[in-house]
Amino acid sequence: MTGALGLYAGVKGMFDSANAANKQRRMLSDAKAEEDAWFRRNYYGNYLDSSMARAALRRVEKTLHRANNQNRARAVVAGETPELALARNEQGLRSMENVIGNITENDTARKERVESAHRANVNAIRNKEMAMLQDDEQVANNDILGGAQLIRNAVAGMNWGKQNSDKKEAEEVDYGKVPRWDW
Repeated sequence: MTGALGLYAGVKGMFDSANAANKQRRMLSDAKAEEDAWFRRNYYGNYLDSSMARAALRRVEKTLHRANNQNRARAVVAGETPELALARNEQGLRSMENVIGNITENDTARKERVESAHRANVNAIRNKEMAMLQDDEQVANNDILGGAQLIRNAVAGMNWGKQNSDKKEAEEVDYGKVPRWDW
């Protein structure tokens, strides 16, 4: 009876453990997919299309437009040569170049931060997978030991070589008093 209950508990525990492990694997798979989507969205996203970059470009563009208008007006009033106006406009283009250079530097730094966060998240997921595999290994070892213990208990409970060969004693057993199990 004890062996049967132990076997039942072992089998039930095995199925419950398998269900829990499958659920953990699905959750881990979902976490991997979510992390991968986050990384792709943030790493490969167009930084120049971000609201901050667009606002910076608009500010510089407005400033350049205003400066160009002032340069043209000054050239007309003061009688400056067109070359001088072009030289002043060239300074404005250099400032635009500096702004775009800063934006690309920010994009590079952002990509490095995203990649660093992604690496940390991937390592955390791998560590969780490793822990799950170690738990599975431990459960498998415990199942093997439990099965061996059941066999050992079953073998130890038998009367090896101690059976009565006397048929008279065997006939004296009152089967009405022996408990019956209705399975």
